[in-house]
Amino acid sequence: MATTLPRSNLNEQVYETLRRRILAREVGPGTKLSLHELATELGVSRSPVHHALTRLVAEGLLTVKARRGYYVAPVTAKVLEDGYDVRLAVELHAAESTVGTLTEEQLAGFRERLAATAAALSHEEWDAANAAFHEYQIDLAGNDLLSDVYRELSVNQMMQVIRSGRVEGGEYLVTEHAAIVEAFEAGDLEAAREAIRVHVASGLQIALDALERSGGTL
Repeated sequence: MATTLPRSNLNEQVYETLRRRILAREVGPGTKLSLHELATELGVSRSPVHHALTRLVAEGLLTVKARRGYYVAPVTAKVLEDGYDVRLAVELHAAESTVGTLTEEQLAGFRERLAATAAALSHEEWDAANAAFHEYQIDLAGNDLLSDVYRELSVNQMMQVIRSGRVEGGEYLVTEHAAIVEAFEAGDLEAAREAIRVHVASGLQIALDALERSGGTL
């Protein structure tokens, strides 16, 4: 007997599938996505596809045109700048909730993730270690919704696509990670804010430089 997935799980699976395709640029900017064709291809009803497309519009990965359908949104400098603004706001909020309140065990966990970024040799290792470092930084706030918002920020995945496997500025990015950890260990909120601002600005500049090499849009 076939197993029918709960609707919530099916919605999430379809969303993750389409999001991954878009971020990997399996479908290029400006491509129209057909709700009916996607439902047929994925073997699902139109409802979970519509749910996924609506979420992707809200994240800025798709645009919707009245009576014309859904289109893959291009990655532009404005998209990156807006995304990094949101990322900065989330990271600063998390810091304000955690600096000066962490246990020795929590700080040790931060150090371990810093060491993993320093030890990364390939771009795959760097991407995984970098994501783990920043997700831990947010998770320390103990706010599940904030953690979910951070993980769903499309700009974090866009960065991997834009860099096309290149790890740029690895040495100073690790130094910037160390400055964040040291500020948390010292319980110095102002130093943490500054370290986070510097690091997010560095990430944005790397993304903008890579986008420019791609012709200004992707």
